[in-house]
Amino acid sequence: MSLPSNRHRFRTLAAPALLVAIAACGGGGGGGDGDSSGIPTACAEPARKQFVLNATRDWYLFDDLLPASVDPADFATAEALLDHLTATARAQGKDRYFSYLTTRAAEQSLLGEGEFVGFGFRTRTEPVNRPMLLDVFESSPAAAGGLQRGDEIVAVDSGGGYVPVSQLLADGSTITDALGPAEEGVRRGLRLLRNGATRDVVLVKRTVTIDPVPDTYGVQVLPQSGTAGVGYLSLRSYITTADAQLVAAFEQFHALGLRDFIVDLRYNGGGLLSTAELVNNLLGGARSTSDVQFQLLHNVRKAAENTATRFRPAAQAVQPVRIAFLTTGATASASEINVNSMAPWVEVAIVGDNTLGKPVGQYAFDLQGCEDRLRLVTFKAVNALGQGDYYDGLAGLVPFACTASDTLDQPLGSPAEGMVSAALEWLRTGACPAVMSSEPGRSKTAAADAADPFPRPRQPSAAHWWLPGIH
Repeated sequence: MSLPSNRHRFRTLAAPALLVAIAACGGGGGGGDGDSSGIPTACAEPARKQFVLNATRDWYLFDDLLPASVDPADFATAEALLDHLTATARAQGKDRYFSYLTTRAAEQSLLGEGEFVGFGFRTRTEPVNRPMLLDVFESSPAAAGGLQRGDEIVAVDSGGGYVPVSQLLADGSTITDALGPAEEGVRRGLRLLRNGATRDVVLVKRTVTIDPVPDTYGVQVLPQSGTAGVGYLSLRSYITTADAQLVAAFEQFHALGLRDFIVDLRYNGGGLLSTAELVNNLLGGARSTSDVQFQLLHNVRKAAENTATRFRPAAQAVQPVRIAFLTTGATASASEINVNSMAPWVEVAIVGDNTLGKPVGQYAFDLQGCEDRLRLVTFKAVNALGQGDYYDGLAGLVPFACTASDTLDQPLGSPAEGMVSAALEWLRTGACPAVMSSEPGRSKTAAADAADPFPRPRQPSAAHWWLPGIH
């Protein structure tokens, strides 16, 4: 998640070589450069390590789980030091690599402009190492190559001929590793299986612009007997460019007087908390300005930073009777905050699979004069009833959790697609077609990382954090 609103606050901490650009993330967030004011600008490893240690000691939400003493010299890199500092919280399932190092440029490109470097599709790896396409971004190399949701990648050519995926992934590598780094010009041949037939296509990575609310299927009014229809909204990511699209979508829903909604967050790994706040305000037409959306709670020493964000219903806001949120194990952070925020006020359900379980968010800490940005878990989010701590996902917290299949042979947004169909039934009857287990939506242990259906590469880009399964 990102900072509670669009404001950016800059603080220089007591530690040398440290500039804090606090912008909260429900998956990601903004940041800024600030002024120099004599702060050291060395970008060498000793400065990077001290920067990480100082910020973590001061701001880390789970500061009681930090090691009592640490010598930065014992670690080769700042990344290795951060991994050590967060190891206990990770072992307890509270910080599953949610704290990490990235760059300011990469985050601004994704969260500000909605751009990333890649082929322009997303995958989920099924058991027995079967990467399946989930979504293809418009105007991307993948779209130009004719890739479709439901295609299976069966072999990859990295320049020496096609190698079966089963062989490429046999050593514990992931499909993300096989498809190469997030760099312009990276070329791969893909052998795709569709309806029993294979075909080969060659793709080259370049800058892809995300359409956060897809023009092709992202806003629909689905027929439902006895009603004005069901407002369907698909949101790929909580990024700045989504805001105008969201307002336009709800303007349409508002004009039609819709009362039942499906919000499709099935692959949404989070992003800017300001966008999550906007979604709540667009869904909160029946709320008053005294009603709480969510609260952000920090560690004991930073309790003065705690905030409560209240509803500010937008002119386009609707007044839902029921909201079905479509979720999977890739649904995290700002996405989960929207579900949890609305649960005290409206009848809600999650439909699909249990969510990731990330009730915490990160601030951005920038090393002055360098590209380094530390995304550090600094707060947790709770709703108006004080409910949070859903580290095992939302299935055990919301009143309705309906299990449903993500049917890849149907387009996203289709009433015939498994998750949409189950959501329509819940909206119609008030009962789940099948009840979801409250087991974690995604593995919480390092030992099971290899089984993660949405693996990140060994050197993840900013897009890999906020768009699970992106390539």
